[in-house]
Amino acid sequence: MAEEKKVNGKAGKKPNIFVRFGRWFSKLCKDVVGEMKKVVWTSKSELWKSTKIVLVTVVAFAVAIAIVDVLFYNGIDWIARLVD
Repeated sequence: MAEEKKVNGKAGKKPNIFVRFGRWFSKLCKDVVGEMKKVVWTSKSELWKSTKIVLVTVVAFAVAIAIVDVLFYNGIDWIARLVD
């Protein structure tokens, strides 16, 4: 005979998938709220400073990659004209 599962200290069937999912989701939400209370958010001025640094870095790398790309293109084009 099938072994009966104990639910909340009582012998009976295991709860259906929707009940189990609801309990799991409820616990997940409570855990997320608890973790979000522990987060230390940066100040607005520090956030803007970091954003500016990231944007300047991205633009600098984009310019550097564009320069290298143009140099390689011109170099390969020059070599191709020598071969022809």
